[in-house]
Amino acid sequence: MGKKLILVGVGHVFDISEQIRGIISTVNPDAVALELDEDRFYFLLNPSSGKKSPNILYLLLSKVQDKIARKYGVSTGSEMVAAAEGAEDVGANILCIDKSAKDVIEKLWISIPLKRKILLMLGTLSSIFISRKKVEKELQYFEEEPSYYFEQIDSSFPEFKKVLIDERNEFMCNMLKSYFKNYDVIIAFVGEGHIIGMQKIIEEENEITLITIHLKDLRENNWKKLI
Repeated sequence: MGKKLILVGVGHVFDISEQIRGIISTVNPDAVALELDEDRFYFLLNPSSGKKSPNILYLLLSKVQDKIARKYGVSTGSEMVAAAEGAEDVGANILCIDKSAKDVIEKLWISIPLKRKILLMLGTLSSIFISRKKVEKELQYFEEEPSYYFEQIDSSFPEFKKVLIDERNEFMCNMLKSYFKNYDVIIAFVGEGHIIGMQKIIEEENEITLITIHLKDLRENNWKKLI
């Protein structure tokens, strides 16, 4: 039997839990992979356990996500909780495939020069007050011109793209490849911003059949025709 990966782009602040459970129940995979490390997965399922932010940047990024999620009537990470619950419903194993968030943020913080640190902090603070309309506009812009969007990030904050996107793409793809030694069908739920990079890496593996479902497909409920 051939190996199959269904790569699903999600948004951490959108109400897409029903679609996620639908994909899992329809495909009935051997395993469900999540863009989480073990610690983040634990704290997501146990929010009252007293998780501490590794530094101020991590705290601010978390606050921005929480603020935007509330605009959509959900809590941050609800899509990952839905994926974990969907996996349990069909008896699929749950795989955490991401790097340690603590290590990633610490590496990012160290790698950014002071001037860009200040700009990044100011930009993050201003994002706390972003409107839902602005979020939708930015998402549409990204969906229409993803390559140009990443070029702009790379130009303004090269460390940001390298540490938060590129290196994690490589890491998560390597994790998935290693898990295919034990599983035939895996559904991986990762942020939409990782889809293009991970897709390119996975497509180099001739033994893995890849199906990609974008965040737009989930939000418009068009995912069924793709699987």
